[in-house]
Amino acid sequence: MIGIVTWSDIDATERARLLARPAAVGDERLRQSVAEIVQRVRADGDTALRQLTRQLDGVDLENFAVSGDEIEAACSALSADQLDAIDTAISNVRKFHEAQLAAPLAMETTPGVRCERISHPIDAVGLYVPAGTAPLPSAAIMLAVPADIAACPTRILCTPPRADGSADTAVIAAASRAGVRNIYKLGGAQAIAAMAYGTTTIPKVNKIFGPGNAWVTAAKTLVSADADGAAIDMPAGPSEVLVIADAAANAAFVAADLLSQAEHGPDSQVLLLTDSNDLAVAVQREIESQLARLERRNIAAEAIQHSRIVVVANVAAAIDL
Repeated sequence: MIGIVTWSDIDATERARLLARPAAVGDERLRQSVAEIVQRVRADGDTALRQLTRQLDGVDLENFAVSGDEIEAACSALSADQLDAIDTAISNVRKFHEAQLAAPLAMETTPGVRCERISHPIDAVGLYVPAGTAPLPSAAIMLAVPADIAACPTRILCTPPRADGSADTAVIAAASRAGVRNIYKLGGAQAIAAMAYGTTTIPKVNKIFGPGNAWVTAAKTLVSADADGAAIDMPAGPSEVLVIADAAANAAFVAADLLSQAEHGPDSQVLLLTDSNDLAVAVQREIESQLARLERRNIAAEAIQHSRIVVVANVAAAIDL
């Protein structure tokens, strides 16, 4: 069960420990293994990708590309409600990002000096969507929609193959409906290397976006430090979320928000700040109830063990913590 802590009852040391972000795990052996994978892909291209996919994913793939028939089959495999949910998410994400488009700016700062700001899409982007223990169609949407709005000429997406050699149906459906036409069944550090340097099958991209495990994060960091590699969005760390809620909040909704991040991994960190003891207890009970129904309950439960509900005197001032 997630613990409840009263902010005024703990000292500065405990407060700092409570709010400390989970650290991304670094391991020299992992980094060395990733470097070897990246080098193999650079040297041997598709041959290395097939060998690594067989070795690491247990799948023999001759062709990594997801065909049009596979995209159609993936969409057909989902229910109408599931497709509606995907389309609704795409619409909402699109509205949010379209509102952020920057208009061209031109001005004369001083006589004879004209300055302009012009936005230009990245020529080629690589999108990575994890699909190991928890496929993330939401990640496909959040990556593909901005790339579509920006009108990046080349947009490719890599996602790990399943044991039968197919890609996750929800990820394929979400990516295709969000505007990605080139989807590849390729995961891990080898997918990052393929997008960064290009192979006969996988186009080289200018920038790589998307979350991933420690292997993916290490590979992204490695290729971004190489002038011949690719830029990256950021080295993703453990999932984390902070919810600030007062007595009027719906405890079930708050608990669901916290668990949606907790189930990403045992190192996830979730925090609730509230000025209501009643809400704190209600959320605690809701988490316990909802946790029992989650497929990934063991992972979420481990994350919940080191997460907290923090009761503060004034929720309006909680952001200053």
